[in-house]
Amino acid sequence: MSDLNLYEETAREAAIAYGNKSLIDYSSIGESDDEVWNRRNLLPQKPRKVPKGIYFLTAGSQEDIKTLISPWPEKEDPFTQSDLLDSEEDMAQEIIYRIKTTLSVPYRERLANRLLTLVNDAKEEDPSSPGITVGSLRSFYNFFQSHPNLKYPAISLMPEDNIYASWRSEQNRLFSVHFLPNGDTRFVIFKPNERHPDKQMRISGIATTDILMETVTPYGVWDWISE
Repeated sequence: MSDLNLYEETAREAAIAYGNKSLIDYSSIGESDDEVWNRRNLLPQKPRKVPKGIYFLTAGSQEDIKTLISPWPEKEDPFTQSDLLDSEEDMAQEIIYRIKTTLSVPYRERLANRLLTLVNDAKEEDPSSPGITVGSLRSFYNFFQSHPNLKYPAISLMPEDNIYASWRSEQNRLFSVHFLPNGDTRFVIFKPNERHPDKQMRISGIATTDILMETVTPYGVWDWISE
């Protein structure tokens, strides 16, 4: 396979879950961010039960936000499959709301709206899906919280409901990250070969979220993905 075809194949990975619509940013024009958020929050609202979990308070929008951090709410009776799905949906909603209110990037509300759109799209395809896997969402949040200078990426979902983010620039430069639920990431980089301008370099690998940028820094990725 030629370098160009390989590049194009990788660039299309982000669309395989829900077609091209997953690559489109649906941010509305003329609406406030809260209006967009409320309009898109199409998931049925269940009566919220306070689980026997561990909570902590974080500051967001000048008020305290109660955020669940225990792996699963504790119950006296074993989980049913429905209980498990409800818990995953609740935690996914909590993380997306935290992204909207506390993430240290200027486009945090736009990012949260995009994620909520993907959740709704995923649940339309499969009502038994939580929308986005909680582990992938958590890794995504931690990554952006640690790197507030990142540009806004194209975001889609993989078939297993994990987040796939891509940054592209001119001269066929691409950096894509697949956020896995266990805290690992799979990444791929395409960039021109400086010694052979008619060819491209392809670098791929696996790294934990916390050392991802340290791992890819030697390849000049910061030059096109950060402000």
